[in-house]
Amino acid sequence: MRRLLRAAGVGVLTLSAAACPARKAKTSAEVLLTERMAQVLLREGRAQDAERAFRESLKDDPKNSEVHGGLGVALLMQGRFREALAPLEKAVQLSPENGSFRNNLGVAQMELGQYRESEEAFAAAEQSQNPDDRLSATINRGRLRQRQGNFTAAEGEFSNALARDPKSYAAVLGRGVAREAKGDLEGAAEDYLAAVKLDATSAEANLRLGLCLVSLHKTGLGRRYLQRAVELDPSGDTGAKARIILETAQRDAS
Repeated sequence: MRRLLRAAGVGVLTLSAAACPARKAKTSAEVLLTERMAQVLLREGRAQDAERAFRESLKDDPKNSEVHGGLGVALLMQGRFREALAPLEKAVQLSPENGSFRNNLGVAQMELGQYRESEEAFAAAEQSQNPDDRLSATINRGRLRQRQGNFTAAEGEFSNALARDPKSYAAVLGRGVAREAKGDLEGAAEDYLAAVKLDATSAEANLRLGLCLVSLHKTGLGRRYLQRAVELDPSGDTGAKARIILETAQRDAS
């Protein structure tokens, strides 16, 4: 393209310059501010705003692994798993020792059905020096086993995670799901109750506990948790599911 512009003469070059003015370089302080803002937006769950901020940061800081990794997470949060692959792969390439990047890449691959690749990513994350990365890798491997339909192995992975951190909400909820899938409703109810105690504001944990209790014919107690799920998520999918189960339980009791 540059050779074509030279051949066309100075007039074309001048016109191109006028039509596409050079982008003003930002100072390092401005770049750092944008990157920090992107991370704050990500923590607040504002994935689309974070995505825009990370993309803006990459224009001035294209070799920053944290920015690539943050962009990948912002895309993951929006369910754009295939788009998340490239920035997460770039983050891993720039910082191969970072277990968080490996975990997030594995999640994207798992969501896309690339189970062998995600297995490798979680195994690499297990080698991280950061204990939080190792814990996340174990939880993610439990979720992978669930996707593969191996609920016994999934329960084992979540139990291993809980041995490392007994207060891990993700691990105890995941084990409850695995136990429920195996038909162990009593064990699942225990885990869901533990999840509610860890996070009383979780509509999902209240929904799962309520449904499990209703299935165990503890309808009165189960309805309390289902009602709580509705209160926590009155206009969302979780609240809607809890409402349907409540209505069904009410009809059955009539």
